[in-house]
Amino acid sequence: MAQDGFISRDWASCPSSLLEAAQTAGAKTLLVVGAGASLPMQSAFQAFQALIAHPLLVGNVADIHREADILGWSLTDDMIISAEGERGAAEIAAQYLKDDIANSGQIGAVMKGQLHTDIFMGALLDKSVGVRIGNRLVHIFAIFPPDGGTPVMVSDAAVNVAPDQKTKEQSLIQMTLIAKALGISRPKLAVLSATETPIASMPASIDADAIARWGQQHITDADIEGPLSFDLALSEASVAIKGMSDSLVAGRANGLLVPEIVSGNILYKALVYVGGGCAAGVVLGGKLPILLTSRADPPQARLASIALASIMAAH
Repeated sequence: MAQDGFISRDWASCPSSLLEAAQTAGAKTLLVVGAGASLPMQSAFQAFQALIAHPLLVGNVADIHREADILGWSLTDDMIISAEGERGAAEIAAQYLKDDIANSGQIGAVMKGQLHTDIFMGALLDKSVGVRIGNRLVHIFAIFPPDGGTPVMVSDAAVNVAPDQKTKEQSLIQMTLIAKALGISRPKLAVLSATETPIASMPASIDADAIARWGQQHITDADIEGPLSFDLALSEASVAIKGMSDSLVAGRANGLLVPEIVSGNILYKALVYVGGGCAAGVVLGGKLPILLTSRADPPQARLASIALASIMAAH
């Protein structure tokens, strides 16, 4: 079929630079909730092999050992926390995390395994656990091109359906932090709309102008502009044609703030499925990074997400 020609045939590798940065940051405990299934165990094992995490596996003990045997992974008893069912795993993990936050702080990140997101997040974000620290929680993808070059960030494509001003402000803050953690000294962030001019007939362009102005006033270590269309954010050719060469962001954006989840989800999947990018995704704004890996994510993307979480845990 003709449309199939747009789909990238190869999954991008997890960038070696990302793994090296995670190794330099130092491996911390990765709490895997609902671990007794193929995909979460494969992800945890890859992170263990790459020396970027010490997995702590929550779930049915027999299931965990079965999957470990398939992988050829020898587990010790202290790597497993016994739990039965989705709610049991979520509740036990939340209690363990609560105790860890109150005491040692050894857990660096939490990853969703084989359980529903609402059950996982519901237990994790209970006020008594201590994950919430007063910020809005936002999801950021750092999407690396197939050649492993500089990533472009997309927020929020997976968590906040219709983010308000405060949530978008947090997204700009977190994209700035991720960019700096990845070695980009002064990030360039574009607030996306379908036009580069605020017009009343397009409310998203008015919102983009407002959030860009907030960012310029409150985030001093990043260049922020908006509204910008997608082509003006990334394409130097479009910038030249439209006479915006004086812009600090246009054509060179490291981060893209989208209006709402539908456009963000489409954009990130287009960069992956059409552009062949490797998407490392993480939820930030809380006490520690949270990973909401999907069953459709290739192994390379799940490993990249854990690596990004490890880097952000160190920052």
